[in-house]
Amino acid sequence: MILGVAALISCWLLVGVPLGIAAVLTGDVARRRVQRREANNPRVAMAGIVLGGVAIVAGLVAVGYYSWLDAQTPDH
Repeated sequence: MILGVAALISCWLLVGVPLGIAAVLTGDVARRRVQRREANNPRVAMAGIVLGGVAIVAGLVAVGYYSWLDAQTPDH
């Protein structure tokens, strides 16, 4: 969940996409540990997955916006 929050905060810096991927992967690992009864935090695992996914989408939107913005500036 910590990676998900960090990814969501930094998604506009383009660092959020790799952090979001890491959050989704670690959230999935945590979810599998909950299923094997090695951990007891299913909501935290799901929150990490969801926040990571949102950060990935927001980061990709930021990349698209920055690309569009770059294409709109006149060449000098």
